[in-house]
Amino acid sequence: MNNKKEYEIRDIPVKSVAIGGVVFVIIIGITLFLLYEYYIRVLDDTEHEFKLSKRSKKLMELRKLEDESLNSYKIIDEEKQIYQIPIDRSKELMLDEQSN
Repeated sequence: MNNKKEYEIRDIPVKSVAIGGVVFVIIIGITLFLLYEYYIRVLDDTEHEFKLSKRSKKLMELRKLEDESLNSYKIIDEEKQIYQIPIDRSKELMLDEQSN
């Protein structure tokens, strides 16, 4: 068997090249991980802002109806003398009743 090598061992420092390669792979891995995390955060923030910027027409109509209902006077049943009053006014009346 021929133990003759095709290259000179002293020509290339194998240990230094191996350590350099491992360090390079680790640095690339860390860089890819950090870029991925940055991308996910930016994407989530952008998507979140986009969703928040849209206002639902149904929601706006519902809030308008609620505001009208809570802040207006209305006759519900005139025969039974049932009336709707604004919620702020009803709170005042309740506090006055409790204090008397």
